[in-house]
Amino acid sequence: AEVYAANADTSVKRTILRAYMLGGDHERLFAAAKSEKDESLRREAIRQLGLVHGVGELEQLYQMEASTDLRREILQAFFLAGESGKLVQAAQSEKDPELRRAAIRNLGLIHSDDSAKALQAIYGRETDRGLKEEVLNAYFLQGNAAALVAIARGEKDAELKKTAVSKLSLMHSKEATDYLMELLQK
Repeated sequence: AEVYAANADTSVKRTILRAYMLGGDHERLFAAAKSEKDESLRREAIRQLGLVHGVGELEQLYQMEASTDLRREILQAFFLAGESGKLVQAAQSEKDPELRRAAIRNLGLIHSDDSAKALQAIYGRETDRGLKEEVLNAYFLQGNAAALVAIARGEKDAELKKTAVSKLSLMHSKEATDYLMELLQK
């Protein structure tokens, strides 16, 4: 910690942050993520916290951070930690639509039943078209053809339905192909 604090060279500090990560040192990574003046080093500390599964520390940072960019970085760190619960929470309750979009995108990168169910719930409640499109992107990232087919079947908004079908046309899955063939036969 003394070497980190005494050094002004960002490349040395970055190396020290990586050493903290390798050592699983949540406390020092958290301290750097909280108080480092250089934003690129703060970002690095946040990423490293994600890699060591410092979910509690990331949650504290998210609550106290004002910068949208750094909050987005924290959402990415939740993904790195495999913490879908915090991403679901942000996707459902975050006031900033940009951060909600980032949380939804990161949920799409987590291939689990829980994240798929959360995306389904978000899509069902969401009124913002852009965020609904982000859910469609998240399903595409998951390779979740079944969810996209379900949305395409039930969606009343022609543009959203078109987006879902477009994503299905890019997927190489039996479910997607079967649905597209069904559309062609109508």
